[in-house]
Amino acid sequence: MTERRRLDPSFATTTDIMEAAGITRRTVTAWINAGLLPRPIKISLGSPGGVFNRFPMSALGQARFVAAKRAEGLSLEQIAELLAAQAGTAARSKVRSRDAAPKSARASRRR
Repeated sequence: MTERRRLDPSFATTTDIMEAAGITRRTVTAWINAGLLPRPIKISLGSPGGVFNRFPMSALGQARFVAAKRAEGLSLEQIAELLAAQAGTAARSKVRSRDAAPKSARASRRR
C-alpha cells in the first residue's frame, strides 16, 4: 500500500470520498455529474508533481448522506431534492425515506 500524500486538512481526495461512503470511483463521478457531490477543484503540484482533484471536506458528509439515502431506496432525483432542501434552495421535500416515496416510484423500482 502506498503512503498517502500530506494534504491540506480542509480538502478531501476522491479516495477519501470512496472510503467514507463505501463507493467506487465510477460512482463518485456519476454523483458529481448528477449534482449530488460538488465538482472537485484541480490542484497542481507543478511538474513533475501532477494535477489532483480535491473536494471540500463537507463532501465527505454529503457522500455519506447520499449513500445512506441510496441504501434506503431513494432515487438520485429524490436525493438531489433532499440536498437542495438542506441547502435552502428549494422547498422542504416530503420524501424522507423509501416508505414516504410515492407508491408509483416504489413500484417501478421493484420491476
